[in-house]
Amino acid sequence: MRSIATFLCAGVLLAAAPPDGDRAPDFTLPDLEGKGVALASLKDRKAVVLLFTGIQCPRGRAAEPRLGDMAKKYGEKGVAFLAINSNRNESPAEIADHVKKSAFAIPVLKDEKGRVAALYKVEVQPTAVLLDATGAVRYRGLIDDHKNEEFVRTHHLRDALEAVLEGREVAVKSTEPEGCAVRGSDPAAASKDVTYSKHVAPILNKHCLSCHRTGQVGPFSIDGYEQASAWSREIMLYTKRKSMPPWKPLSNHGEYYNERRLTDGELATLESWHRNGAPEGDPKDLPAKPVFPTEWAMGTPDAVLKVGSGWIVASRGPDEYRCYVLQNPFDEDKWISTVEYRPGNLRAVHHILAFLDRSAQGEKKDAADPDPGYKSNGSGPGILPSGSLGGWAPGNLPRRLPEGTGRLLRKGERIILETHYHKTGRPEKDEGHQLAIYFSREPVKKMINYHMILNPMLGIPAGAEAHRVAANWTVPHDLHALDVMPHMHLLGKEMSVVATFPDGTKKDLVVVKDWDFNWQETYQFKEPLALPKGTKVRVEAFYDNSEKNRNNPSNPPKRVTWGEETTDEMCIAFVGFTLDTEDRTKPKDEEKK
Repeated sequence: MRSIATFLCAGVLLAAAPPDGDRAPDFTLPDLEGKGVALASLKDRKAVVLLFTGIQCPRGRAAEPRLGDMAKKYGEKGVAFLAINSNRNESPAEIADHVKKSAFAIPVLKDEKGRVAALYKVEVQPTAVLLDATGAVRYRGLIDDHKNEEFVRTHHLRDALEAVLEGREVAVKSTEPEGCAVRGSDPAAASKDVTYSKHVAPILNKHCLSCHRTGQVGPFSIDGYEQASAWSREIMLYTKRKSMPPWKPLSNHGEYYNERRLTDGELATLESWHRNGAPEGDPKDLPAKPVFPTEWAMGTPDAVLKVGSGWIVASRGPDEYRCYVLQNPFDEDKWISTVEYRPGNLRAVHHILAFLDRSAQGEKKDAADPDPGYKSNGSGPGILPSGSLGGWAPGNLPRRLPEGTGRLLRKGERIILETHYHKTGRPEKDEGHQLAIYFSREPVKKMINYHMILNPMLGIPAGAEAHRVAANWTVPHDLHALDVMPHMHLLGKEMSVVATFPDGTKKDLVVVKDWDFNWQETYQFKEPLALPKGTKVRVEAFYDNSEKNRNNPSNPPKRVTWGEETTDEMCIAFVGFTLDTEDRTKPKDEEKK
């Protein structure tokens, strides 16, 4: 099973105690029905696998189907599997509900205070501990080497288990687990200087709760002290390394309207809070909780369109991409100031990109696919779009275009919504996206246009760790840029889009040093950016086609060229702009040439 944004708990590296061949300590824990299960009761098994895991950690949830497959296969060979939940913030009832919905096939025991996790020196979940028939520890660490099933190259637990069953020495006896901190004991507040109520809650309210609250796309909620304190370590780690909030551009490389970035002071506050025991403080200091719109954030729409999807997202496997074609209901051209998106399933929808289609080719693709919409690969709608209506990503809020500008939706032009689904660990149904459309209030003088700066002549050698590709655009007219969107695939490493003005000065439009295919976004400038005629915009991209790139879809690596598939590559930067000389409110012969 897969997780969104697969972005929140993978990568926490903590060394566990290495296996030494000693007998594993015995324990008795209750199962989800309260019945005690003793490790000693499994003494007749050829091997025992203890899986320290939880129901909220994305890395652990992603491994559940693979573990279920292993339990079935090796259970027939005399191996017992036990899952141990040592998290204080996950109740037996919540665990049972997750097990039922995800059809998790391994018995789960509840380690209420994390005592067994401490006994086995397990600090990170998921962690696998393999015992042989004598009860000796033979392997401890990772289940396998990647959170996503399709990118797994080394099956650590499986290989160790095969060695034990065949009477061989285990080649790799320990690995460093990756995932989330085990949340066993209650936080012990060593300092009251930084508290949740006074210092941390305002930061989480402002930057995190749009996604990390019940029913939203975040894999767990941090809405409230008990929940936030349980995740204090992950909050510190992921904000400290700038993985959360998800925002890829480097600081001071552009000024964006939709920027999501913590200040150095906010980062220091979150770190101090965790390191001092995550104290609650005085509840009287709590700020008012943010109010999130239950209706449309921009007010009453001029029109609401709906995708009649009904698509079922599988519980496991690679992320999925579907394109849904919406018929244009308007019998005349319409100028649009903004579109507000409401995904059909907030748990499973990672992001939506909206394209316009005058060719009806998307409709043909839809008709040829028997399922709702048509299959995509994350590289676009598979046609040459005639325009864009922006899109949606977690935490993004709609914004009206500057006065006097608009996007043109032409009569008969279709809307294609490319939807990225991630796996939540259980089947999810998309009930169908809704689009709230707001027409331009003022006469539109300037239309939003898009230019693609691209280099399709790329050839990335196998093994290259930093292969460079460049593309250039000389601005043909005086214009103002409104937004920029870089685009690469799985081998992408970094990209910069830099404007050099006619006077020789430079301006970074966007610089991304840590490219992630799953976190693509259109970056809107706070104010339209003037690009005079003759400005040279240069795109420079680097690709990692080596074995070190854990997202490399080819093992061993192979030469990669331009193409639509995610196993191919692209080098594109989209720039949205208006022409300075355009004024659609005047007759054509009055416009400046």
